[in-house]
Amino acid sequence: MALKKYERLAAELERQISSNLVKPGERLSSVRELSRTRRVGLNTVVHALSLLEERGLIVSRPQSGFYVLGPRVPSGVKPPAARLTLPKEVQVSELVSTVFESVHHREVLPLGAACLDEALYPCEDINRLVRGVVREQPELVGRYALPPGDFEYRRQISRRLEKFGTFVAPDELVATGGAMDALSLALRVTCSPGDTVLIASPQYFGILQALQGLRLKVVEVPAHPIEDIRLEQVEEALRRSPITAGIFTPNFSNPLGTLMGDEKKAALVELFARHEVPLIEDDIYAELSYQGLQPRPLKAFDTRGAVLTCSSFAKTVSPGLKVGWLAPGRYLEKVKALQLASTMGGGPLGQQVMARYLASKDYERHLRVLRLHCSVQVERFSRHVLAHFPEGTRTSQPKGGFVLWVELPRGVDSVELYRRALDSGISISPGTLFSTRDLFRHFIRLNCGNVWSEALEQGLLRLARLATQLHKASAR
Repeated sequence: MALKKYERLAAELERQISSNLVKPGERLSSVRELSRTRRVGLNTVVHALSLLEERGLIVSRPQSGFYVLGPRVPSGVKPPAARLTLPKEVQVSELVSTVFESVHHREVLPLGAACLDEALYPCEDINRLVRGVVREQPELVGRYALPPGDFEYRRQISRRLEKFGTFVAPDELVATGGAMDALSLALRVTCSPGDTVLIASPQYFGILQALQGLRLKVVEVPAHPIEDIRLEQVEEALRRSPITAGIFTPNFSNPLGTLMGDEKKAALVELFARHEVPLIEDDIYAELSYQGLQPRPLKAFDTRGAVLTCSSFAKTVSPGLKVGWLAPGRYLEKVKALQLASTMGGGPLGQQVMARYLASKDYERHLRVLRLHCSVQVERFSRHVLAHFPEGTRTSQPKGGFVLWVELPRGVDSVELYRRALDSGISISPGTLFSTRDLFRHFIRLNCGNVWSEALEQGLLRLARLATQLHKASAR
């Protein structure tokens, strides 16, 4: 059967993408320009672009056009065989500190810690708002923002949550000094030293650090790179072990980048409620969906106040403002009392600045640009890794965020690769940091939140060569 006009046009554009004539991150010609140069109707162009978007080759950016993601390549991380663990104490490697420290060394390529390049934050907008707030309220820097924090800041968060199908009143929110501050508060009001927390594996090492600092044990439930956790395993853990709380990241988990569906979210919330166990939600990457629409949090399905949702704006707007929030449900009064006793609350300047930014149209405009950048960069990193790393390397397929989980051939020790990479001026996160078990020794996590450059590309090539050397050495 002969191809239709739009299918032929789509095939031509796909060949351009496959041959790198139009590179990942670059913008395609406009609909009108393609119509004129290819001598086809506007509808033909629209249908061709829609077909390429369905195939995952391009992504649309509102009021800007279509951008190239690149040709498809085989991928997909294979999770190691794993079962539920017995409650286990957390011992986080000292390597975590050096991963974080590398961010501050300009001579080191920062592929380890999950931090955006400074150029991707709306620094000019935020600095302008800071100057405005200080000019209008010079006495503000001499005040505490006592719990639960600045009302307008909490009102803006409430309005944003409602926009995405979740109603949490301003008086039900607590301003925090970031997402980890919120998580720490949530853990401290639901758990005591020696208690056991249910977590997904692999798990962000910052959360493991927090659990270790609070002297909590963990039970790890395996997370699939595509399907995420299995509810039957969660239920088995709740039935088998004395679980005091659970921590999950349903929206773009770190490091896998998976997105849990609404049906599974509702079932997970119901499961924890039935076992009368509080459920702590890390929602820090929710705004960075590649599809543009923010997914609903677990809190949207909570009818009993048993979900404690934590988030911040460090991954989207500013890590320096140190502004986050916690929706603690029925633990509200305990959280406020604990926060008052421990930190006296957050900083009023940062909260008021963030409130003004959320109220402006600048925030949505910034998010549209940032989402596009993250989706293109993660795809670009993935294709580069698969093209240059040892044969058998696989990558995750994130639905949001800006980290990439990489499975190397089994003979490649990620800790040894980390050390050699650091000697070569590159920081990565070895997979051993993401579990209390030695399951991910041949995995690494890469931070894709950088601006693509010649230095970045050369750094990835050096890393690929180091991984290849280790792979060849292991095969001898």
